[in-house]
Amino acid sequence: MPTRAAKVFWAIRHRFSADQRTAALIALAAAALSGWNLLNAPEYQDDEGTYTAQALAILEGRLAPYTYWYDHPPVGWSQLAALSWLPVLFGQGNQSSVGQMRYVVAAFFVASTVLVYLIARRLELRQVLAVLAAALFCLSPLSLVLGRQVFIDNVGLPWLLLAFYLMLSPRLRLWEHIGAGACFAIAVLSKETLAIFGPALLVALLHRPGWKTRFFSLVGFLSVGGLILAFFPLLALLQNELLSGPGHVSLQDAVTYQFASRPGSGSIFDPQSDRTKLVMGWMYYDKYLVVGGIVAALACILRREARWIPAGLLVFSAPVVIGQGYMPAMYVIAAIPFLVLAIAVAADLAWNCLALLVPVLASAATHSNTAARTVPGRRRAARGLTGGAMLAALTVVLLPQWLSMNRTLLETNSNADWQHALDWSKENLPRQDTALVPYSMWQDLYADGRHDPWKVVALEKMDLDSEFAVHHPDSWRAIDWIIEGPPTARNIKNLQLRNAGEALKHSRVVASFGDWRIREVVKNTQETVNAAAPATAEAGQ
Repeated sequence: MPTRAAKVFWAIRHRFSADQRTAALIALAAAALSGWNLLNAPEYQDDEGTYTAQALAILEGRLAPYTYWYDHPPVGWSQLAALSWLPVLFGQGNQSSVGQMRYVVAAFFVASTVLVYLIARRLELRQVLAVLAAALFCLSPLSLVLGRQVFIDNVGLPWLLLAFYLMLSPRLRLWEHIGAGACFAIAVLSKETLAIFGPALLVALLHRPGWKTRFFSLVGFLSVGGLILAFFPLLALLQNELLSGPGHVSLQDAVTYQFASRPGSGSIFDPQSDRTKLVMGWMYYDKYLVVGGIVAALACILRREARWIPAGLLVFSAPVVIGQGYMPAMYVIAAIPFLVLAIAVAADLAWNCLALLVPVLASAATHSNTAARTVPGRRRAARGLTGGAMLAALTVVLLPQWLSMNRTLLETNSNADWQHALDWSKENLPRQDTALVPYSMWQDLYADGRHDPWKVVALEKMDLDSEFAVHHPDSWRAIDWIIEGPPTARNIKNLQLRNAGEALKHSRVVASFGDWRIREVVKNTQETVNAAAPATAEAGQ
């Protein structure tokens, strides 16, 4: 008599297809990997704190805790806000604010991993190679370290991949192409840099054998996508903030800053530039994926249905190679699926080519009719050798580096000092005082009985938000405490935060926790105080 477990297994096997069952297993594996040691590594970043604070501000009916100045469309952190109940569901509601939001981002990472698998299947890759693509995406240290952080690139990525999945539908149905336009627009509204993959999406749509409704598909894709994208300028227009003007922020000023006046990252041909260091950072985490993916993309040109992959990597690479404007570290996130899919397609091509060539060459060499009759057997042997060679390459080349990098990510606690500094600040900083804090810690102190963004002030807002002067006309002298983290001095320099720099200069350390320091601002200029003053109390390790 069959057991209950056997009945469940039978029902799953007959109700769901092999792809659906495989996708479910991939989702479980990705969820386990992305959630492992999620709160401890990597280090909390200020960008994570920014998007966390903005997401939680959405729940309070505002687009941001400070003046919203159109630096990004609010759709990305609105999605984070909509899913902010997930950590509570999994019993993680008592964690730090950024930590809780990392659990939300993990859901997007899982969705992206599954979509990589499904896209590979729509490229008609073998199931084992589609699983390989998902595994490369999920296991690559570059993907794993960036994919678990609260970046809106991670929010927009599954929408971009869903657009490609719909666009590659073998049924060529109009509604799927319209849906692809809608998904692409949501991806761009989540993170505007994803717009760079628009040409690749058009290649995926148009570079296929002709069909009767191709024109309507193109019009539907462009019109629906364009209508949704119009949400952003419409939002600015309704608030009378579309164009630059006195006394208010504007979309025009934000675009001008992002593309023209923001300090650039230099040239890739300058070894000392920030752009070169950023690319070297990507290579540090996974040079095999970056280099191997780009080389494999060249092979994708040989397969018509995969030519959008090199097109996507080409438009992604152009700003990296020839640009000199600002380039964020998370820019590479959207390129990772293209790299892993390129490798999977190239592996599939190699598999097919060797399976065809080896028996033919063997037959030609022997000039034997017997050899010709054994072609199927030799083809299977060739495929076995090809698969074995690929597996050996993965084992020998990739696994040692990946295990080393991922072990650090999955076993270390990089946020212990951050947590100690937060705990000390909660217990010791008077709530009526004004503290200047990094964004990674802002939400936790703001929610700790203070609830005033001008008493717990995010570092850059002191100089970049004109509202600060309204609440604190005494400028840096209004600051009583500074929580200094590893990025504080760098942000003050890069963003030219003059007032924050003055406050830091006129402060002394009262407690330290590794690279984190709690500073008291000394407003009596007669005292000799500077940022390098020794700690008066070593409260941490």
